[in-house]
Amino acid sequence: MRFRLAILTLLTALTGASFAQGASAYVEGQVIVRFGKHVSRTEAQQLLDPLRFSLERELVPALNIQLVKLTPQLSVLDAIEELKGYSIVVWSQADHYLSQRSTFPNDALFGSQWDMNQASDSDIDAPEAWDVSTGGTDQAGNDIVVAVIDGGCLLTHPDLQGNLWTNPNEIPGNAIDDDTNGYVDDINGWDAYDENGTLPVHNHGTHVAGTVGARGNNASMVSGVNWNVKLMIVAGSSSQTSVVSIAYNYVLTQKTLWWQTNGLRGANVVATNSSFGVDNASCTSGSYPIWNDLYNAMGEQGILSAAATANNAVDVDAVGDVPTQCTSPYLVTVTNTTNADLKNSGSAWGQTSIDLGAPGTSILSTTSDGATGYSTGTSMATPHVAGAIALMHAAASTVFNDYYHLYPDSAALALRELLLASVDTISALTSITVTWGRLNLHKAVNEISQYSGSNGALPNLRYVSSVVADTVFADADGLFERGETVTLEVAILNTAANATNVAGTLSESDPYLSLIDNSGAWPEIDKDSTRSNTADYFVLQADSATPLDHVATLTLALTADSGYTVNRSFALIIGRRTIYWADSVRDGTNGWTHDNYTNGFVDQWHISTELSASPDSAWKCGNSSTGTYSDSLDAGLISPPIVITPQSIFTFDSWIDAESSTLYQDSAYDGGFVEISTNGGPFAIVTPSGGYGRTFRYERGSGNPYTGPLPGVPCYSGSTSWLSKTIDLSGFAGDSVRFRFRFCSDSSTQREGWYLDNFAISGEEPVPVAPLAVDDLVIQIIGNDALLAWTEPDPTITGYVIYRSADSEFVPSSADSIGFTFGLQYTDVGIAASDSLNFYFIKSIK
Repeated sequence: MRFRLAILTLLTALTGASFAQGASAYVEGQVIVRFGKHVSRTEAQQLLDPLRFSLERELVPALNIQLVKLTPQLSVLDAIEELKGYSIVVWSQADHYLSQRSTFPNDALFGSQWDMNQASDSDIDAPEAWDVSTGGTDQAGNDIVVAVIDGGCLLTHPDLQGNLWTNPNEIPGNAIDDDTNGYVDDINGWDAYDENGTLPVHNHGTHVAGTVGARGNNASMVSGVNWNVKLMIVAGSSSQTSVVSIAYNYVLTQKTLWWQTNGLRGANVVATNSSFGVDNASCTSGSYPIWNDLYNAMGEQGILSAAATANNAVDVDAVGDVPTQCTSPYLVTVTNTTNADLKNSGSAWGQTSIDLGAPGTSILSTTSDGATGYSTGTSMATPHVAGAIALMHAAASTVFNDYYHLYPDSAALALRELLLASVDTISALTSITVTWGRLNLHKAVNEISQYSGSNGALPNLRYVSSVVADTVFADADGLFERGETVTLEVAILNTAANATNVAGTLSESDPYLSLIDNSGAWPEIDKDSTRSNTADYFVLQADSATPLDHVATLTLALTADSGYTVNRSFALIIGRRTIYWADSVRDGTNGWTHDNYTNGFVDQWHISTELSASPDSAWKCGNSSTGTYSDSLDAGLISPPIVITPQSIFTFDSWIDAESSTLYQDSAYDGGFVEISTNGGPFAIVTPSGGYGRTFRYERGSGNPYTGPLPGVPCYSGSTSWLSKTIDLSGFAGDSVRFRFRFCSDSSTQREGWYLDNFAISGEEPVPVAPLAVDDLVIQIIGNDALLAWTEPDPTITGYVIYRSADSEFVPSSADSIGFTFGLQYTDVGIAASDSLNFYFIKSIK
């Protein structure tokens, strides 16, 4: 008791000193006032002393809260006291200064860790989470351990050494099992390959370990999700299930021993991280029973297992995946998101199998050469989640910590639930993952820091999912579209005492969403059961002007018997964009053309099978024979014309390796950019979301002029793996556009080049409109080509879109477009060789 009293006295003394020294925590010369009614400026002059107070502005009109300016002679504290004497004043307070509660580490390369903190907020909100906890120990002071099950790790890496788990009961190098745990000389973990404590050096494992727990705020390199977590290194990422089993067994043994000895031996492992498995294998087929057994056994000891899904663009619900299609409740399955909050095009998904996404594209972390480097894959996404589990344990309330030590299996499931419930919902993962969202570290640690559990007599109700049905009021396509009225069923999970007379009230502050019926009921939800309000659903209506892919946030206030109340928030997507034009570069050129634009320069665009974001092929600017592009390139890849619908976006996948300046980080010698042509007009550069990042140089050192074609033009350059890019086309609605991907190089130093894949345009669903056919169309077969020619008396026509279909009744859309021309003829190359019947439309453009 004396100790607590001493702290309170110190705080009082410090507060008093702050005001006495004038270092005020509020704005001088103004106060915030809530009036009992709305007060106009004129009324204020009558009610308040005009020589001492004046209304500056309304802050919250609905609450009659206003900002009041003070005469220079009047202090803030005196003004607050004086305003208490006015009957119309409900309260007054100082305009306090606030601080952003974001804890940034001083690690030298933290600014390059977009996954942790990014201006466009596709990150996991790590600095905000670190204001709650930076990891290390739980409420009882126990070290928190994450087992990184991979190929090994560089144990001497300077940014990892301080965070490596060390077995305190084992004497290094004496060839004796000192702690009698069954493993000899397991100092930092275990090598499941060779069954010894000598851990191999491995780049992938080092990179993963750094994301989980590179030492934070040590003025060196990068920061992991946890600044101070303990990393248990287990080498066991293998093509053999038996080796993986040995690795998992080591973790299970250490945690079991930790419980049995009250922490004197073993390790407090709370999460495993792994990125291995069997592609296209059904975990539910009965051929892989070991996986669920392993995860369940570790889960019963309080360990959640984070697993990376396949680095293939597949739906694992349909094709299977081991282990991420497995059903253990202690498994957390992860896919890869980009810095634009898109699912990486080379990563798997699954509406029922893949729980959430996490940043996994171009992630900067520790490497096996003792430095740092970038890498991409679901393997890079998953350690963010394993790290989040550990940080949640560090941030957890005393109630949760006590719960975990009493019931580790149930508490692990409760933590998993909080983790998944706190994601940021993003449109790219909607309907293709369980949560529809991407990891938000800040929300997760906030949730568990406030965990209060249940008092035994009360339930613990959690939002699980929601289902929109438009069968009653709308077109029954299963989507919540603009202007529609839909019913909404919400699934609620109860993890504590049985709940009776469960009722819920929805509320929202979204300008595009109206609640027609905001009350629902779940008569009773037993402990560990999930129920939906199927008999009393909600009814919602979306405004016809709702933007596409609009995320509406709702709050559900739940009540039950015994006075139980809780608020839960969730999100709905309104007006999903429709993909109305796409090309995955699998079926030939599809109307794409390419050329060079500067005399003496060359064009190297071609379809290549060397690299692709989707299977098989991609467009490449570069030489596939030599492996590098040529000097003096000025080459453009031009799309067929596409008519743009309202609120459209253009997405494509980009992989580039081009010469950039090592001295000037924002400069390039070689690189690529995107241009757009509208209605047959000239091409002009267009900037994708996030910008280009570099600009072509004007000179090449020592005063030598730059020899590339376009000095001063922004571009993509340097080396980046596959990234999804987005271009906003909302300003081009109704236009026929063509895109030109232009790659330029100077007269020296070659790299691999530029690959492009998975082009898509999505927006409002096009309304098919029959184009006006031109007069006098003549089709002549010359060899394997079809030559189309026509006449056009209208001088205002600027170009023509060519459509082709095997159906004579077809109504042309952008998907049927095969080309564009300014002239009065067009050659459909190679079409006659197919020996099929085709019909053409030619649409003129003014």
